[in-house]
Amino acid sequence: MQIAICDDCKAEAEKIRFSLMDIAQDLEMEYFSTGADLIESVKKGKSYSIVFQDIYLENENGMEIARAVKELSPDTQIIFCTTSLDHAIDAFKVHAVDYLVKPCSETDIVKAFARVSLRLNTEQSVPVVINSGKDIHVFHTENVVRIESDRHYTVIYCNSDRKERILMNFSDVAELFKKNFIEIRRGLIVNPRYIEKISGANVILTDGNTYILPKAKKDIVTSQYIEFITDKNNL
Repeated sequence: MQIAICDDCKAEAEKIRFSLMDIAQDLEMEYFSTGADLIESVKKGKSYSIVFQDIYLENENGMEIARAVKELSPDTQIIFCTTSLDHAIDAFKVHAVDYLVKPCSETDIVKAFARVSLRLNTEQSVPVVINSGKDIHVFHTENVVRIESDRHYTVIYCNSDRKERILMNFSDVAELFKKNFIEIRRGLIVNPRYIEKISGANVILTDGNTYILPKAKKDIVTSQYIEFITDKNNL
């Protein structure tokens, strides 16, 4: 699980890190002293399950940072950790899942994390398991950005810089993911949650990649994407 801690006080960030470092084996925590750096990381395709966000940052408003992160990555869960209750109501307007007031105890931090983890595990989709030769690959569809054909191989790109090259026909792999993905062209399917926008014949992904739609695919891809973004279950 990827966790971001955004606080201009390193000591406060370290308190969160130390509180969580021993409670789960798969936690990867990244510290940001500015909201601008956090937002830039998300824009480059990094996906965080949880962000611990301070509100009172030097020259920045943590509430605006959280709003920007949620716009870029709707599945990211925000836990505010700040010095005042003044923004508690506003916090939940940006769909924050918890609001901690400093000084936070280790128990406060762990309880907030546990509540969000339970929510994430409940909402997480059934994983796709691919058995390729002696290797077994497990993917959660919400973490897969795109899948591409590469001759006799299929390459699966994930949002955490994970990239798997599997000796398996593209059509067989695509069949496992087709329910949640859109075919952009032959040999390429993408997860619509990672489409930043469709501009003309260009499909622009949040990881910066751009693909040109074949003329015959433009209307159907646009229609599928509109259907995805207007489905409330995908918000």
